[in-house]
Amino acid sequence: MIIDESHITVPQINGMYKGDRARKEVLVEYGFRLPSALDNRPLNFSEFVDLSHQILFVSATPGKYELQQSTGHISEQIIRPTGLIDPELIVKPASNQVDDLFWEIVRTIKTEVGFLSRLLRRRWPKILQNIIRI
Repeated sequence: MIIDESHITVPQINGMYKGDRARKEVLVEYGFRLPSALDNRPLNFSEFVDLSHQILFVSATPGKYELQQSTGHISEQIIRPTGLIDPELIVKPASNQVDDLFWEIVRTIKTEVGFLSRLLRRRWPKILQNIIRI
């Protein structure tokens, strides 16, 4: 069995059982379901583990459980799955961020290459828009 994004998926396996159980117990308690409704349920975590003979955990950030179960057999993925090379990352000082971004956009547009910018503050797009209009 292959569990992708196992750092998220593994905790959800146990959560599915507990969430389903809590919901059905309330329904049974108030008479909206028969007690036999508790028998129709997802596997709890120990049952899931007992039925899984061999598991391949796939995660960029494995959790404690995945690391314990891997018993030292961990492989690191060196290349991205798309085959693309990671882009160059340039870290710049926080001062004059908007001005710096503006000049980077101007420089990029002159080379006839598109650009994508993700702005972290709500006011920055408006500031940048006002600068570009001038």
